[in-house]
Amino acid sequence: MLSYATPIQIGSTEEWSLLNQRGQEYIVQIGYPRDWDSYKSCPGDEGVPIVYLTDGNSVFLTALEALHRRLSINRTTFSTGVIVAIGYPVPPNSGFIFDARRSWDLTPPALGAKGNEGGADEFIKFINDRVKPFVHERLRDTHAAKVGEEALYGHSLGGLFSLHTLFTHPNSFDCFIASSPSIWWHNEFILKEEATFSKKQSNVINSQKPSLIMFVGGQEQNPPRRRGESDEEHQKREKRHNERRMVSNVFDMYCRLKSSGNLHNISSHVYEGEDHGTVIACSVSRGMTTFLEDWPFQI
Repeated sequence: MLSYATPIQIGSTEEWSLLNQRGQEYIVQIGYPRDWDSYKSCPGDEGVPIVYLTDGNSVFLTALEALHRRLSINRTTFSTGVIVAIGYPVPPNSGFIFDARRSWDLTPPALGAKGNEGGADEFIKFINDRVKPFVHERLRDTHAAKVGEEALYGHSLGGLFSLHTLFTHPNSFDCFIASSPSIWWHNEFILKEEATFSKKQSNVINSQKPSLIMFVGGQEQNPPRRRGESDEEHQKREKRHNERRMVSNVFDMYCRLKSSGNLHNISSHVYEGEDHGTVIACSVSRGMTTFLEDWPFQI
């Protein structure tokens, strides 16, 4: 008897193509709970929480599994949640899941930045003016659902983008999740924006201020030697990692922002034994769980 391969069908998901103001295409994937069809909005509820993720091509399925797994394990703390991954039209047979446009989308408009960098404000506008209204409309159309708290997740340059958005557009999201943020980028330009953000005197009550969660892998600053790697190759990689100070930069920023008074809550965590790539799954799962399940989280 012959067996035939069939494409894997993933339920409770949608994929849409949205264009920005330049006419560039983005792939927006929306993930719902597995039993979303039975969801009913109730009067007085706090709405459906939404997590938006940059680099959607690399994190959508990871985030979807994390959402479904937590809902299967724990329905007492939260009963619903939606993820929205913003990615690019990468060919399905491509061996590379990251698009070159991310360098423009995820980096701040710093003086002297490269020609393919510095478009973060344009990307923020696209998310706020195009993606969010579209997602909100989908929730209303499918289940007359009210939108609850919203979070932004980003890793690496995406983590830098999360910090830039927090410092320059703090009211865009309720919670910002920065995984392995590239604080080193462009001579640590983001520290200037952090300083400006911290100096602002906020008259907003504490519960309405944004929150920040930061993650980083322990091996991002102290990388072990890889199998088959020569002493020279390892020393070069170790030097690059030490110069970027991924772990130290996250810790230092956490300490400064904790005392700024401009955040509702802030937390940071170092995943020992994880590198820049493996920490993604850790930060997606823990970041989403913290936001969806433990909100408002405490220091």
